[in-house]
Amino acid sequence: MSTSLRRSRFSGRAAELDSMESAFRDVSGGRQRCFLLGAEAGGGKSRLVEEFADRLAGRALILKGGCIEQRESALPYAPVTAVLHELVHLRGGPAARSLVGAEGARELAWLLPEFGVTGERFDAGIARARLFEALRRLFEELAREMPLVVVIEDIHWADQATCDLLRFLTTRLKKIRLMLIVTYRPEETNGTNALRTTIADLSLCEGAEALKLPRLTRAEVSLQLEGLLGRPPTPAMINEVHARGCGIPLFTEALIDASGSLRTDFPGSLNDYLLRAVRDMPASTTEVLKVMALGGPQMTHALLRRVANKPDLELAALLRPAILAGILLPDGDGYGFRHALIHEAVRGDLIAGEKVAIHRVYADVLERGPVPSYRIWHSVALARHWYGAGQAENCLRWAWRAAAEAAAAFAYADQMEMLKLVLAAWPEVDKATELIGADHCKVLELAADAACWAAEAEQGLAFVERALAEVDADRDGEQLAALLLQRAVMRQHALIPGEIADLERALDHALDPTRLRADGLGQLSRALILRGEFDRARRLGDELKDLSERLDDEEYRIEALIVEASVDSASNSSRIDAHWSVAARAGQVSIGRVEVLAGAALLQALLDTGKYAQVIEVGPAIFARTVEFGQARYIGAMMASPLCRAYLAMGRVSDAIETCERMAALDPLPLGLVHVFECQAEIALVLGDADRIAAAARSLRSLPPGPQVSSRMAANLLRFDIESRALAGDMGQSAVLVRSAPRYLEKQGGVSWPLLASAMRVAIDTNQKEVARQFADLAARTQCRNAVEQAEKLGIAAEMSRATVSDVDAWEAVARSWADLSQRFRQAYALMRAGGAAVNAGKRAKAASHFRGGADLAHLIGARLLCSQIEALAARARIDLRDGEDGGMWKAPLGLTERELEVLRLVAAGQSNREIANNLFISSKTASVHVSNILSKLSVPSRGAAAAMAHRLRIVDPG
Repeated sequence: MSTSLRRSRFSGRAAELDSMESAFRDVSGGRQRCFLLGAEAGGGKSRLVEEFADRLAGRALILKGGCIEQRESALPYAPVTAVLHELVHLRGGPAARSLVGAEGARELAWLLPEFGVTGERFDAGIARARLFEALRRLFEELAREMPLVVVIEDIHWADQATCDLLRFLTTRLKKIRLMLIVTYRPEETNGTNALRTTIADLSLCEGAEALKLPRLTRAEVSLQLEGLLGRPPTPAMINEVHARGCGIPLFTEALIDASGSLRTDFPGSLNDYLLRAVRDMPASTTEVLKVMALGGPQMTHALLRRVANKPDLELAALLRPAILAGILLPDGDGYGFRHALIHEAVRGDLIAGEKVAIHRVYADVLERGPVPSYRIWHSVALARHWYGAGQAENCLRWAWRAAAEAAAAFAYADQMEMLKLVLAAWPEVDKATELIGADHCKVLELAADAACWAAEAEQGLAFVERALAEVDADRDGEQLAALLLQRAVMRQHALIPGEIADLERALDHALDPTRLRADGLGQLSRALILRGEFDRARRLGDELKDLSERLDDEEYRIEALIVEASVDSASNSSRIDAHWSVAARAGQVSIGRVEVLAGAALLQALLDTGKYAQVIEVGPAIFARTVEFGQARYIGAMMASPLCRAYLAMGRVSDAIETCERMAALDPLPLGLVHVFECQAEIALVLGDADRIAAAARSLRSLPPGPQVSSRMAANLLRFDIESRALAGDMGQSAVLVRSAPRYLEKQGGVSWPLLASAMRVAIDTNQKEVARQFADLAARTQCRNAVEQAEKLGIAAEMSRATVSDVDAWEAVARSWADLSQRFRQAYALMRAGGAAVNAGKRAKAASHFRGGADLAHLIGARLLCSQIEALAARARIDLRDGEDGGMWKAPLGLTERELEVLRLVAAGQSNREIANNLFISSKTASVHVSNILSKLSVPSRGAAAAMAHRLRIVDPG
């Protein structure tokens, strides 16, 4: 990619923009408004103003000026001078002077020489009054011509005279078309009384509104990153940038380097910027900040008091300058760094000797007894600080204890971190095995297990490989089997080959009737089910069932029942009573692992059978249990995927988007990412967003082509490619892709019905009747397992009817089937087709009813493209969707006139303006005007883009 980043995409701030637009409407009506925009440094004030100004282009005169940071004293009237300079640049000196007359120009010349020769000044007060009046007159004259927007940025650096001028303008210019926008940093109000007073006075003036910009959400950071990178960012990048940059737009940009990669360290300018305020603190305050930085981003007052060894009042006095400067924020019973990046910068600025000494002080304090802290418990803090102090034995002792505590609390990431400290300290500790009661290989095994549950497959695999190199297979076959089971899990979730071989080899070494063999049987059964090898999975499940009885172990009895229910669902997925039963049984025993497995199997079974309301009813609680058991990152995306798809099926698109965001925020391993990217593509399909579908497909292709999901991924990728090409208007390439579909359609366990439905529709749209007949024959001979597949089969038969005469009865049956399943998007599409078929059959009243029903559904769920497609078909049939009558005046889609719609069809057919003119018996000039109007209304740059839009709206579709 390019070595330079793109301009940051504007993201978030929708509510603020709406408020500003509303205020501008007031201004256009003759009422002055004042907007106060507050945001921390880098928080996006200027970017919001810039976006607002872009939206006002042509509707207002916009003049901007900014205050200048100066350490000694502020430059008088600096922002006003900048405003005047911009006016002269836009209008020229003579025109600007004419607005205020000769006398006013002499006063303004004190600020900007372009206004002419300055007048004499004998009294400072009178001179200021004359200057203020000249500016008032200038703004009044400008506002008479058109609405005037004056932007004054960064008034936290303003001089007193500028503050007085702003008060004057807000009180003397009440009934003119003026919008004053003032930006400032709220943290600066802590130290400057004049700024606090100015902001208070401005906020109380008539027509004033104060807005404080919040930090960007994760989804908004994702959008900003996409603009910077020119591609969708990975969930891992979004998470890290959001965590480190805290949702501050400037920091988001600074964390991405020129190649589009995430920075591991700061560029010099950002580091200096972050540390500047710290270095301006008194030396004693800086020392306390250094101490706090090694304790974490947040800390209680009680712990900081002991470590700093200061009385309460003295410590508070030392911290107050940092709080006033916005470096620290009071937080309940303690303090926190305002930005994670400030914390990182202060900690990174410490030299080695300072770090060792401070860590030693922390460790000594904590050794004397627990002290309330933030987010970490006593043993974890001690292990970290003894490690930082270079005390290996103390580190090993406390890290081993902390690892056990973390495991008991399902805090697997902390457990893994502590075991890494044990391994790091191990070479420096004599008799480490005797100290903790476990050998080095056992520690590696535990670390691998923690990494597995923490979804850190790369680190977990490294631990396993180290342990495998140490284990004696002949002497300890069971430990070898346990390690192989761990590697298999991580290979599965990382989509790495070799998982089945590991599982089979593990069972070869775990021959005794133990829990270890039961683990292997369950794990291999699930792996085979994922691949569609149901017969073999059933045999292993039966063996697991027998073994669970021999062991008298309820956990493995339940696991065997999960395998049995899942295998049964493969042949008849409408039988889900067994899933309900086993999920209830798992909930009663409260064993986290099988409860999560049973919940996942239940949700998938409900989704497969079209019971979307039940998925939505129980899905959130099942996902919550996953979080409670510390397995959200490990399996959370797979648990949330059915919930996302159920929301989407029922037309709750915003809920589906939110759920998909939560899935991505977990930063799952590749197996989980398959679900994330598939859900992103499915949402984009409903919204009719070809670019988003293609982006999700690219993300899906970036994953390893693991054998665990290779068949599923291939079918879905082909479907997404077919759909994105068709939506983009590239029907030729979409047709080519359709012809490759047969080899991906049939798979173990059945047919890929979604791919079959997409391929069938495009085959008919592109007049590939022979290919369509193959698809229809495949659907006809395939046995349906549930109502969802039955509805798909009906839909494919109805699509086939479009090859000759579209069957209205068939499409009505399809619509009813999807309605019974509450699949609103699919129902709306079927109603559109039923309407088109009814028009062809001369049944206009029925057509109107179907078109209106489909349009209402599409509008309800936010499927704007589908809604426009229905409008286009209704328009071609001259059916008005606005009322209950047909045959009257009709409404073309997207504001096009009837003639423009005709022209657009010819543009889509590739005709030139001359050919369009000949076909419609109009002049070439008139045809050119129509084409220009069409491009404007569709907001597209070219005839090719307009043709693509016509295909997406199905304006050129025969119906």
